[in-house]
Amino acid sequence: MHLYFAARAGKASLVSACKRMMKAAENAGFTCSLLSDGIVNDSADASVIIAVGGDGNLIRTAHVACREDLPLFGVNCGRIGFLTEWTEDRFPEALQKLAKGDFTIETRSMLTVSVNGERMRDCFNDLLVYKHSFSGVAKISLSLNGQEMGDLFGDGAVVATSTGATGYSLSAGGPILADGIDAMVITPICAHTLHFRPVVSSISSEIAIVMGDRGHLAADGDRFRAVSAGDRITVTRSDKVVRLMTFGTRNLFRLITEKLT
Repeated sequence: MHLYFAARAGKASLVSACKRMMKAAENAGFTCSLLSDGIVNDSADASVIIAVGGDGNLIRTAHVACREDLPLFGVNCGRIGFLTEWTEDRFPEALQKLAKGDFTIETRSMLTVSVNGERMRDCFNDLLVYKHSFSGVAKISLSLNGQEMGDLFGDGAVVATSTGATGYSLSAGGPILADGIDAMVITPICAHTLHFRPVVSSISSEIAIVMGDRGHLAADGDRFRAVSAGDRITVTRSDKVVRLMTFGTRNLFRLITEKLT
């Protein structure tokens, strides 16, 4: 089995951590290489991508794993590590489980974002629709499967996958989705419209967002486009998925208690 190690470029401490773990993996009989510029040269019978860093790096690396159809797991060298449960000191244990085949693969849904009918990009964690400037209030009109949800006045809205529900959406007052629920969550950010509450919908739903003024779009933490008044943003389930590798049973509520309090 070949292991690709992915760390954020320019982080010398993370590259050093990758090299230490690569040495441990090679001593355990694996072949290893650093993932460079998201390029996978896959000649091995089986490969795994290991994201080293924090949750942000795992989310970025998930797009490479999706494109290459390779399983992914994370080793936490950051602050929270909600998605990257393993740490460097426990990495030898993960290697033992890999060698024995003692793991499961969870298929995680992604979302597709379109603007005015043009497909822009996919997101693994969440989409952020935000107002143009620090001051002021954005007007955002939303509909779900063709049914109007009303106008949201506030800073913006987050549309999250089940994976991203414990990220920005949760911080903005969104709900916790129990493991095994494949859905999308619409969460207002600092809403002045008090009747507009977080909504959980099927992952197969279509969410339409119309901006009342200028604003910005960000997917998985990357601001990728400015939008204008009247632009229609559509969010649907992507035809792509991310395969996350897990070892043992994950207790979501224990993680929330340990990582987010």
